[in-house]
Amino acid sequence: MIGRHLCERDIVILEGGKTPQNGDVVAALIDNETKLKTFVREPGRPPYLKAENPRYPEFHPASELVIQGVMVALLRLVG
Repeated sequence: MIGRHLCERDIVILEGGKTPQNGDVVAALIDNETKLKTFVREPGRPPYLKAENPRYPEFHPASELVIQGVMVALLRLVG
């Protein structure tokens, strides 16, 4: 999540059951792994997940998009 300034040791607090809004960081189940991505909803298109690292592609689900939680807080450890 380079583009969102989330670092390797950061702790992300998620709220399960919350409906994601456009631009929210979400935990999503992709190929049986949980990934953090940006939720994108655009008019006339199904929702998709955007990688905030330019080395990774967008994720357009073939069927159901499984959102496990929406980021509501971030804890950054220093030192």
